[in-house]
Amino acid sequence: MNDPNILKIIALISIFIALLLSFFLLTVKTNHKLSNRLLVGFIMFCSFDIIGLFIIQYQAVYLFSKTFTFLIFPSFFLYVQSICRINFKLSLNNLLHTIPFIIYNLVLISYYVITFYSGDNSIIDFLNKLIWVFGVILLKLQALFYIIAVIYTLRKHKKIYLENYTEGSIAIYKLLSQITIILVITFPITVSKELVSHTPLYDSFKWLSIVLIILALAMFCLFILKALYNSELFRNVDFNIQTANQITQESKVKIENIADQNLIIEQLLQYMKEQEPYLNPTLTLMELSSQLDMPSHKLSIIINKHIGQHFFDFVNHYRIAKAKTYLQDFMNNKLTIQQVFYDVGFNSKSSFNTAFKKHTGLTPTEFKNKFL
Repeated sequence: MNDPNILKIIALISIFIALLLSFFLLTVKTNHKLSNRLLVGFIMFCSFDIIGLFIIQYQAVYLFSKTFTFLIFPSFFLYVQSICRINFKLSLNNLLHTIPFIIYNLVLISYYVITFYSGDNSIIDFLNKLIWVFGVILLKLQALFYIIAVIYTLRKHKKIYLENYTEGSIAIYKLLSQITIILVITFPITVSKELVSHTPLYDSFKWLSIVLIILALAMFCLFILKALYNSELFRNVDFNIQTANQITQESKVKIENIADQNLIIEQLLQYMKEQEPYLNPTLTLMELSSQLDMPSHKLSIIINKHIGQHFFDFVNHYRIAKAKTYLQDFMNNKLTIQQVFYDVGFNSKSSFNTAFKKHTGLTPTEFKNKFL
């Protein structure tokens, strides 16, 4: 089997999985259809880029298919925004993201019109260089800009996740971070591919193309696996929530009496011990405050400022303590690690292992073996 066949087979698999994932996202029942549609747009634009491998010999069609690469990163950025903000809506201002796409198409159309009707070589050469500048330099600068914007958005709101959500609720944040890492990895590879495409190193160009398609395939598979393991994954998270520092600075809540503060903490700890709300894998600070009949901003101050833990770590502390009792109990030593982490409120083994080792210094298996 020669290299071009390997490339096309991997490309066909990637396109098939992309179509399958898009069908799922468009048909799944959800209250947040806009986010799913933006994600479908991102997946389809990636697929158009892959389809270019099959039409590269038809220069005109190939160049027009490549124009959709100008929409890959803007669509992913808008998808991140739609996840980050519950009240996110598309507006006319969002059309600004399509300006490079529109300009590139106008340049292409001008190139073919002048080539067909005029044949002025000086203008054609100029437009040809302009197409290269747009298709290589501007496209890479655009990609870099949106990658930085996505990373900034995720880092900016990480504290909100930790202060208000637990493991089950931040799966989408982790997925966005993983996809961003894949995009960061692809960026220098695409730059290298463009550089070698203008040199005699054509074999390197083919192998770099294979690597890029494999990364695209990995990204599509990651989406599907996450969707299979977490049916509630594709939903929004309220990034309009304020952090504990913001609440304190705006003086929305004051707990001046130390006795009152200690009483609230005692009630909270007692409720966590007796009612075990942490067993709910998607528990949020808002839900816990509702159960306690306490304003969420006051609960946020108590946990993050006075107890000194993020809500994420506060809840995981109880989950790990519960898991330790299961693993230490001789009567429960036949329980699998999977049964334990589901019983205590985690929804993935990797997150359970990470949290367990953070709190105990041992993996769950090492801890269990220690007490057998």
